[in-house]
Amino acid sequence: MERDEAIALTEGNLWTMWSQFGRGPQCALIDEPELLRFETPITQAPYNAVLRSRLDQGVDEHIDAVLNAYAARNVPVVWIVHPSARPADLDRRLEARGLVEAEVCPGMIADLEEVPTPDARPDGIEITEVGPDAHDPFIELVAFRYNLQDDAVPVLRGVMQAVRFAHPDAPTRGWIARRDGVVISKVVLHLGAGVAGIYGVATRPEARGLGLARSLILRALDEARRLGLRTAVLHSTPMAVTLYKGIGFRTVADFRLYALPDTLRL
Repeated sequence: MERDEAIALTEGNLWTMWSQFGRGPQCALIDEPELLRFETPITQAPYNAVLRSRLDQGVDEHIDAVLNAYAARNVPVVWIVHPSARPADLDRRLEARGLVEAEVCPGMIADLEEVPTPDARPDGIEITEVGPDAHDPFIELVAFRYNLQDDAVPVLRGVMQAVRFAHPDAPTRGWIARRDGVVISKVVLHLGAGVAGIYGVATRPEARGLGLARSLILRALDEARRLGLRTAVLHSTPMAVTLYKGIGFRTVADFRLYALPDTLRL
């Protein structure tokens, strides 16, 4: 696969995945030729974000208008500088307005034919797919992962209901791992742009080292393979790159996340 095609797939899947946050109650999705972004009432990152930038004219005016819109709502914005973002100096322009490079997420891609089949389930661990009417255990781990305030939970629940999260025919589904009835790890599978995307990989600290992330990812990708998908993408944190390379992913290009200082912690 050519690099440009791989970049387009890693970008396209991310855009369709995160656009869903603009479709919940009290949320907004702004999809224009120049910018794709979403708004939610959640006052913590990364739940207000600019996903796609194609700015060729009036660049500074567009940037200022967007940042002012989020500032007026008193919510922190995350601006993703994706590989094909325009202008080429978008990062410099964001930095001039006080944003900093908060995280670099390598965009990665894999041929599903080369991804291993699911591992044996670790002893004492139950792995199940999230049901369409059983979102709360999943949301609890999301809230723990991002240290979300209580008022964020109904917003997330509303988004999941709006996009029909976990329905068998929906583009976004989830798997969780339990130990003694407690949810300790999760993963999201999102089908978009013709590929399978892995998102939301998280494990509670007391359960790390058991291989749960790998087990859940392989379970989700096996479902994608069953559905006829041939390619998988994800956007890794730097510390997880080794895990994903071991599964069969390779790095394509970096996605750089810009935010105001101390507002984004992945």
